Amino acid sequence: MRAAALAAVVLAVGCAHAPHHIGADPAPLLGAWAESIARDQPAAAYKLLSRGLRAHMPEADFTTAWRVALPDLQAQREALRARTTLRRADAELPDGRALALVREGERWSIAAPRPLGIGGETPEDTVRRLLAAVEARDFDAILALLADPLRSTLEQAIGDRVERLKAALRKGPLDSAGTPARIRYDSRYHLDLVQENGKWRIADFN
Repeated sequence: MRAAALAAVVLAVGCAHAPHHIGADPAPLLGAWAESIARDQPAAAYKLLSRGLRAHMPEADFTTAWRVALPDLQAQREALRARTTLRRADAELPDGRALALVREGERWSIAAPRPLGIGGETPEDTVRRLLAAVEARDFDAILALLADPLRSTLEQAIGDRVERLKAALRKGPLDSAGTPARIRYDSRYHLDLVQENGKWRIADFN
């Protein structure tokens, strides 16, 4: 990992998972981080990291990376002298999902109508969150757990098909034939539908 990337990741994770004694306000955490940089105290900075990050990064490795990243960290400390404001946050729920919050002026607002999977601190935690999202049939939460480029590819593929289906419906009744009924809504795409208990259900969506 490059030094600059390490510095950015360390700060981001530290801000998101402050130790309990720091409190809910991130300002003391940022101040403690800047002070650790000013005093060149990687041991103090290491204590500000989340438990998940410390579990995957031994202190000796962190200290080595700290030394390499020191120029970037000094620039970061200068930037922290300006007033900082927490703009986004996640209100984590007991099931591992979270409501996304955003600060608008002096008030907090809900940024997404449904709780999302925010990713786990360990691979096992992420798998547990994925299973919870699947069992809850929560497509938004499943999508939020995917990393790019998989997430973007999936969103693009679904979005493309949705737009072509809308265009086909605007043209008039959909042409369907056979059993199962096949609706070709584009030269490349089709839907296959079957009847179950008198109701049509989608059997294939390509």
